[in-house]
Amino acid sequence: MNVSARGPAEHATFDQAAVAAELADAIAEERAGRQHGAVSTVMRRAVVAARLDAMKHADRGDRIAARLSRSMAALIKAVFSSAAPKNADICICAVGGFGRGELAPFSDIDLLFLHKAGEDAALRPILDAMLYPLWDSGLKVGHGVHTPKSALDLVKDDMIARTAYLDMKFLCGAKPLFEKFDDAFRKFRKRTASQFVAAKLAEQGERQEAVGATRYLAEPNIKEGKGGLRDVQTIRWIYNYVYDGAIGNSVEIDKILGAGNVRALVKAERFLWSVRAHLHDLRGRADEQLTFDIQPAVAERLGYADRRDMSAAERLMRHYFVTAVETGRLTRILCARLEEESTKRLPRLPGRLPKKLQSDEAPGKPNIRIRGGRLDFDSAARARRTPRDFFRYFRAFSKNPKIDFHPDALALIADHATDVTSDVRKDPVAAALFKGILESNDNPVRTLRVMTETGLLSKYVPAYGDIVGRIQYGLYRQYTLDEQLLRAISVYRDIRTGKLADEHPVSTRVVKTAANPYVITLALFLHETAWTVKGKSPLECEKLIGRIVRRLGLDREEAALAAWGAANHLLLVRTAERRDLTEAHTIARFAEAVGSIDRLNLMVVLSTCHLRVVGRYSWDEVIRRQLTELYDAAAAWFEGGEDALQARLENRVRLAHEEARTRLADWSDNERDAFLAQLTDEMLRCVDSEIIVRFAYLARAAAEDRADAAVTVTPRDGDLECIIYADDRPGLLADVAGAVANAGLSVRSVQAMTTADGRAFDIFAVQSADDAPADDPLLARRLHEALLTAARATPKKQPNLKRRLGDRRQIFHVEPAVRIEQEASQDAVVFEAEGLDRPGLLYDIASALGALDVSIASAHVATYGERAVDAFYLTDARGEKITDRRLLTKIEKALYGALDAGAAP
Repeated sequence: MNVSARGPAEHATFDQAAVAAELADAIAEERAGRQHGAVSTVMRRAVVAARLDAMKHADRGDRIAARLSRSMAALIKAVFSSAAPKNADICICAVGGFGRGELAPFSDIDLLFLHKAGEDAALRPILDAMLYPLWDSGLKVGHGVHTPKSALDLVKDDMIARTAYLDMKFLCGAKPLFEKFDDAFRKFRKRTASQFVAAKLAEQGERQEAVGATRYLAEPNIKEGKGGLRDVQTIRWIYNYVYDGAIGNSVEIDKILGAGNVRALVKAERFLWSVRAHLHDLRGRADEQLTFDIQPAVAERLGYADRRDMSAAERLMRHYFVTAVETGRLTRILCARLEEESTKRLPRLPGRLPKKLQSDEAPGKPNIRIRGGRLDFDSAARARRTPRDFFRYFRAFSKNPKIDFHPDALALIADHATDVTSDVRKDPVAAALFKGILESNDNPVRTLRVMTETGLLSKYVPAYGDIVGRIQYGLYRQYTLDEQLLRAISVYRDIRTGKLADEHPVSTRVVKTAANPYVITLALFLHETAWTVKGKSPLECEKLIGRIVRRLGLDREEAALAAWGAANHLLLVRTAERRDLTEAHTIARFAEAVGSIDRLNLMVVLSTCHLRVVGRYSWDEVIRRQLTELYDAAAAWFEGGEDALQARLENRVRLAHEEARTRLADWSDNERDAFLAQLTDEMLRCVDSEIIVRFAYLARAAAEDRADAAVTVTPRDGDLECIIYADDRPGLLADVAGAVANAGLSVRSVQAMTTADGRAFDIFAVQSADDAPADDPLLARRLHEALLTAARATPKKQPNLKRRLGDRRQIFHVEPAVRIEQEASQDAVVFEAEGLDRPGLLYDIASALGALDVSIASAHVATYGERAVDAFYLTDARGEKITDRRLLTKIEKALYGALDAGAAP
C-alpha cells in the first residue's frame, strides 16, 4: 500500500513516485481553489509513512537514518518541483544531520535556501510554498535564507552555522548557487582549520559538562553526552574540515587515523544510531535520554536477552559504555594526529625524558620516551613482548600527569592487554608499580580510568573487570559501578590530602593515623567486588578480596583487614539508618559484629567515600550525624567496653539536658524543669538540642492555647523538617504519614518518640517524590495544615495515594521482604519491611500495624532510590517485648500485605 491510501498509517509504505504524484495533484487543487489544506494532509501521511518505512525496512540504525533522510529529501524535491517556478534562481540544500544523511525518526530538518542577490520579491512565495507544508506535517524545520556571499559572511562569525554547512548537500534548484558557495566555503576552511579544531574541542567540553561530564552515567544522553553521537560527529567534522574529505571516502586521508580506527569509529556510530533510532520510535518523539524506563524496550528491540547474572537492559548499557569509551579513545587519537600533522607541541613540555621518569620500582631503565609532547614507548616491539612495561608506562604518567598519553602507546596496550596472564598478575614488581600508581600519584583516578579504558586494569584485576561498564538497574546509583568506585577513590584522595578535613573530621583523623593507608586504598578499590560473587555472599567476597590484596602487596593481617572492610562496608550505614542508636544494646551488638577498632576505622572511611558519590541523595547532614554517632559510640565500646559505652550515653544525656536548660534560660525555673522532666533519655540522646528547643516552644504554645496538637514545618537542605507534638494514640504515625502522602511528598526519615507524660514527639524529614526541592513556601503551608489536622484526629477521608506524574519508581520491581530480629533490641522486636517505595507506603505499613495489638516504640525509614527499607521497634500493648509466636506471625503477614498493597502501577 502506498502513501496515498487512506488506511491506517501503520500499514503505509513510502512510495516516492506516488508521493510526488499526489503532492502535485494536491498543489494543483489548492491553486485552483477547489481544496484547502490538501498539501498538508498529504505531507502528514507521507512523513508518518516515511518513518514507518525506515523502521520496517532498515536493519541498522545508520541505515534507518539514511533511508529516512532519502525519503525526506524526496518529499522536499517533490514539493519544490510542483510549487516553484521553473528555472527559479533558488537552491535548496540539506545541512546538519539532514545533509549527512543522518535523520532519526523525529530529528529536526535543517535547510539552507540560496538565492541570487536582488531576488527577494520572488523568493517569498517559494519559501511559503515550501515551508508551510513541512511545518503543517509536524516536522520541526530550521532554515536559513542567504545569497552565497551572505552565507559565507555568516560562517565566518557563527561556528554553529559553519559546522552545519560543513555537511551541506545539494537537494534541488539552481545548482550553480550551491557550487558557488561550496567553492568559497572550501577555500575559507583551508585558512581556518586550527581555529575550527580549537572551537569544536572547547564546545565539546562545554557540552559534556552541561549534560554530565562523564561517559559513565547510568541514564546517559546518547546524543550530547560524553562518548555519544555528538562526539562521533565531532571527530568527523574535524576530519572533514582539516583534510577536506569525509572519513571512509579517501584511502590516503584514512591513513591518518588508521584503517582499524576507522572501522572502530564506524562500529561505534552504527551502535549509537541503532539505539537512537529505536529510542525515538519507542518514545514517539525526539528524546535522547536513555532512561531506565526505556532501556528494557530498547534492549529487546536490539536483540539483547537476559543472562544468568545480567539483565538484557544491563547488557545493552554495558555495550553502550564500551562504545562511549571507544569514542573517547578515537577522539584522543585524532587530536594527537592533528598535533603531529601540524608539527605542534604542547606548551613547555620537555622533548627528552625528565629525570624522575628514568627510574621506577622495576629494575632497569623504563621503556619510555617523549614523542610529540606525549608519553610513548621507546620500543613498541619490546613493549609487546613485556607486559610489565604497560605498568611502567602508567607509573611514569602518575609521576608527571602533565605529559599526556600518546594514543599509539594506549592502542598498543589495548591490543595486548590479554597478555596480562596469571604470571603477570603474580609478579611482585608489577604489584609494586601498581602500588606506586595508586599511592604516589596526584591524580590516581585519571590514571586508573585510562588503565580501565585500555582493558589493562580489567585483566590485571579480573574482579574489577567484571564490574566495568555495569550498572545497578535502579534509581539509587547514578554511575556505572566502576565509575562510582573511581569517584570514591577521588573522595578518599581529598580526605587524605586534608581538603575535606572540615567536612569529614573522623575519616581525616583515621587516615592520618593509619598504620598503612594502602590497606584503605585497596579496600576502597575492591569494595564493589560483591557484584562479581554469586549471591553476593560477604564471606565469599571476603575470601576473593583477600586473595587479590595479598598478591597486590599486603601481608596476611593487612589483607584480612582490607578484605573484611571491603566485603562488609555497608554494615555501618545500614545500622546507622535502620537501628535505634540510643540503645546501648544496639551499639554493643554492632561493635561485636565489627570485631575491632581497626575494622571500625576502615569502615567509616569506606562508608564516607562510598556514600559521597553513589547516589544523588546518598549523603547529607542526617547521614553524617548518624555515622558519626554510631562510630563514636562503637569506638567507646572498643575502648572501655559496655561501662564506657553506658557512660558515654549517660554523658550525652547530661550534656543535652544542660544545653537545653541553657537555651531555655528565659523560661521560669518551674516551667523549664517541668518541660525537661518530660524528656526521656532516648530523646536527649538522639535529638539535637536545637530541635529540643523548638519542641519546647511548640509544646509551650500548645499548652497556652489549650491545643491538643501543634506542628512546625521548616525548610532544611531542600527537604521539609516537620515536628509534630500531639496526644499519642494508636494510628497517629499512620495518620501523619497519610497527610504527607496526600500532599504528594515522600517521607525520607522519621523519629517517632513519646514523652514521659504520653505525648507524641515525632520528627519527619519530608522530600519531593520527583527529586525536586520540597522547600516551596506554599507547599510547606499546605503540608502544615494537613499535618495539624492529622495530629488532632484521624482524618475522615482516606489519603489519595495515587502515583504522581513523573514518579519513576513504578517502573522497577523490588521483591517484598520482611525480616524479624528478636535479638536486635532488649525491649522490642525489630521488624524490617523492604519493598518498592511508593506514595503512602509508610501510611499503609503503619495502618497495618495500628490494626494489630502492638505499639510502635520507634520507626526508622531508609530509602535507596526505588527501594524502601522501614524498620520498626514493636512492643505489645503493655509496652513489653513481643514473645507470642502467633502475634509475630500476624505482624509478618500484615507487613507483607502492606508491601503488596498498591504495589502494581
